[in-house]
Amino acid sequence: MDVHEAVEAWQAQYSGQPPVGFMLRFTHEAVWTRVHYLRDSAGSATREEDERTASRFDAVASALFTGTTVLILAIHLDPQHEATGELRAIGATPIEPPPAWIESLRDYLPGSSRAEFVATTLSWQRGLLDRVWLAVARDRVGRVALFAPATGDAFCPYGGGADVFVWGSDRRSKLGDRFRAWVPAARTPGPSAPHPAGDLIGKRG
Repeated sequence: MDVHEAVEAWQAQYSGQPPVGFMLRFTHEAVWTRVHYLRDSAGSATREEDERTASRFDAVASALFTGTTVLILAIHLDPQHEATGELRAIGATPIEPPPAWIESLRDYLPGSSRAEFVATTLSWQRGLLDRVWLAVARDRVGRVALFAPATGDAFCPYGGGADVFVWGSDRRSKLGDRFRAWVPAARTPGPSAPHPAGDLIGKRG
């Protein structure tokens, strides 16, 4: 499956919503769960904590996607100041986003002329995105989302946590059981207040 076909599958599965976890929480709450903040301390994370977070991202993603083709989507809010090389290294190239994405994100993008959408498709294997996970954990890249067209599942990591969308109550329960220590006790809906421009890059804490 090429990128165009996979984006079309995303559009059908997620009702034309952009690949941003905190927005999908509202439109697809029935299939959403949140993996908890994956570091234990407050304040700035150490390199060791960021590496642990990256490893946990990989564990959850591998539980969802092993053996499937995934679409990797990323929004570079300002490519000149982000770690874009990690995504280029796995074949991600710029795409023209669907107009509905731009419309939905207009209050969040610091400047649509600076923002760049990139994507690639690949066969999932564990460890494939280690450098990307670390960039996400350290807030060095904009929003990243993984999507499996075969199942409809999506994984949207940010800073120290992730929004996970799993279709099928049994599969969602099994994922929750497997990563129980990383899932909040109460499923709290996403933020109700509008995010200021530029807040697509999650803040720590």
